[in-house]
Amino acid sequence: MTGLGLFLAVTVAMDYGPPSVEKPLGALPVVRDYLARLDVAGTIDRLAPMRDKVNRATHGDVIAALVANRLTSPTPLLHVERWARQWAVEEMFGLAPDVLNDDRVGRALDALAPVCEAVVGSVGAAAITAYGIDVSRIHWDMTVRHEALSGRAGVEGPRRPAVAAAG
Repeated sequence: MTGLGLFLAVTVAMDYGPPSVEKPLGALPVVRDYLARLDVAGTIDRLAPMRDKVNRATHGDVIAALVANRLTSPTPLLHVERWARQWAVEEMFGLAPDVLNDDRVGRALDALAPVCEAVVGSVGAAAITAYGIDVSRIHWDMTVRHEALSGRAGVEGPRRPAVAAAG
């Protein structure tokens, strides 16, 4: 491009700015606000602090993005980075898509595993407080088994509590 063409291209860029990029928002703003109100990332960061401070995102930040991923695009937890590039994750969560690479997601999930029950309890308590839930109408069932989660169909899996609201 030379002469008049270059001049017009520069003039257009100066007048209108860079080209726009369209990304789906879906429920991301709602999910972000719920996660913030329940302090999910902060709870995870307190219960599973990072050993090194070199990462650009905390375990809580990554898990919050994974929750958003599950709620907006329920597909296998693989290539979350690709989802983050296609959706407005950086704009909503302040995380660059490359932060959500498979290795970083794996490290966050590994850090969450030993404190998962404490996170569930803390976030549940935060929800009760934040939304004024009447706890006399909640039943925490400690007998539920999730065989599918154990990875071995037909074999008893780990016992996990289930919360059900009384109707």
